[in-house]
Amino acid sequence: MKSTQMQKGECIDLFLTKLQEIRDLLEAVGSTPQPTEMVRLALNSFSEEWQVFVQSILGREILPDWEGMWVALRQEVMKRDLVKCKLDSSSSSSGTKPKEEDENEAPASKGRQEQRKKKKDVSKIKCFWCGELGHYATQCPCENSLNPESLLQQLMIFLLLVRFT
Repeated sequence: MKSTQMQKGECIDLFLTKLQEIRDLLEAVGSTPQPTEMVRLALNSFSEEWQVFVQSILGREILPDWEGMWVALRQEVMKRDLVKCKLDSSSSSSGTKPKEEDENEAPASKGRQEQRKKKKDVSKIKCFWCGELGHYATQCPCENSLNPESLLQQLMIFLLLVRFT
């Protein structure tokens, strides 16, 4: 069992199945390996491409059991497959999207962008200060309105008059 090595490019599931069959044969003849010994043997048998994963498992405080290692390996395989698919899809695209893809990609965000570009119809807006329709209080055209800007200007003029008289 110690001499069994994973070949470069060999499927991880097939390799672990082969190790499990060897373990089952050893158990049949009465030589049952310890679970942690099986995990260590498997980890030491992995090919070079799996060494980062092996180091991450060996770096754990508690070594997983055989089933735990299978779960961790499945997760690693899925992660690698996902990364490979993403790399394949990004390298196959030319970097520019066809116009139809761009149009269909994010309709919600496109709608928001178009709303920002359009000026808002203020004909139905009621001014808080004068009560008329068609403008906000900050842009109130009424001379007698109490909008903040005109109040500030009137206050400044009043203070200047008081100070110089």
